[in-house]
Amino acid sequence: GGIVWIIDYIGWQSNTPAVLDAYDAANVGTLLFSSPANGAGAAGPAIKFTVPTVANGRVYVGTQFSLTVFGLLPN
Repeated sequence: GGIVWIIDYIGWQSNTPAVLDAYDAANVGTLLFSSPANGAGAAGPAIKFTVPTVANGRVYVGTQFSLTVFGLLPN
C-alpha cells in the first residue's frame, strides 16, 4: 500500500517544470501518477535537490518561485 514519490528535475537549468512521479512501493516498475510537464496542473520551474513532502493527503513540491500542491480534487 505504499507509494514512492520522486521529482524529475532534469530541466532545472533551463527553467522547465518539475515533474512529480508516483510509483507503487511493492513494484517500482509500476507508475501510478505523473504530473503534467506543462499547462494546467504543472509544477513550477524545477530546482535541484528538492524533496517531495507528504502531509494531510497532499504532496508538496518546492519550485524556484512557488510551492506546488498535488492532491485529490473535492467531489
